[in-house]
Amino acid sequence: MNLIKCNNNHYYDADKFPACPYCSDMQSGFSQTMPANEQSDIGPTQPETEVTTTTTQNTEPPTVLDTDIQKTVGFYEEDMGLEPVVGWLVCIEGNLIGKDFRLTSGRNFIGRGSDMDVVLEGDPSVSRTAHAIVVYEPKENVYLIQPGASKELSYLNDSVVLESKVIAPNDVITVGATKLLFVPCCSKVFNWTDGKKTEKK
Repeated sequence: MNLIKCNNNHYYDADKFPACPYCSDMQSGFSQTMPANEQSDIGPTQPETEVTTTTTQNTEPPTVLDTDIQKTVGFYEEDMGLEPVVGWLVCIEGNLIGKDFRLTSGRNFIGRGSDMDVVLEGDPSVSRTAHAIVVYEPKENVYLIQPGASKELSYLNDSVVLESKVIAPNDVITVGATKLLFVPCCSKVFNWTDGKKTEKK
């Protein structure tokens, strides 16, 4: 190696280059020379490291069966082949007045976004995602309302919902400027687990 210093204080290998490669790059506009006394946060060039990779045979990812659709199955879906309706919310005040929304077991998210279970589109006072949550718990056969992930509040019969509360037939849920009447399908008389029951007198 024959190191030579050029007029611009660059060091280069004269065995590889007939002239300073840094200065010739500058003339073509690819780089700039910094004065030797100016500090830079650019460090020296690091030597390239050789990366060694080893391969082993039979490292294929596990096969996923076609029957596994990788979807969470609802409480009733495995037995019935579908997730049946467990109740409804009916809009009684707001821009969707008269429209009904079906509820299924588990958590039903209420919001303005199209991915919500109960979509209250057109009401800008409703949060896009999870303004409130209506839950049907099939093992206890009970309906609940919970606050959602929104900073906005929801109300059950004009009382603020800050924690889970039991919902009864004909209760009114207020989300934004929309009021929803709760109509259950499952009760002591009927639920999808036990079927229709006759009350003893």
